[in-house]
Amino acid sequence: MEKREKLFISLYNDYYGSLLTDYQRELVDGYYNLDMSLSELAEEHNISPQGVRDALKRAEKQLQLYEEKLGLVKKTQQVKAILDELSGEVTPDQRKKILEAIDVLVE
Repeated sequence: MEKREKLFISLYNDYYGSLLTDYQRELVDGYYNLDMSLSELAEEHNISPQGVRDALKRAEKQLQLYEEKLGLVKKTQQVKAILDELSGEVTPDQRKKILEAIDVLVE
């Protein structure tokens, strides 16, 4: 999996991770956010590395499906881009409000 794809899985997990099972969420978090290897995760969960890989693939597909159906990541990025563009064309007070809105979107 390329770096860009890994970044999106991590981002999708931020948005939709709570919709996964606890087990899937732990694996995705360990692999993508904590940079744990398949072997490390397998040892921690008492399963084979292949079992971890299979569970991760299912979780990744689920996260991608949520994004396809809901599109929250894409919409947030579009709104952020528009707000970023606008922030250079407004008064300082308006700019402050736009930056606050961006912070809300990013959190």
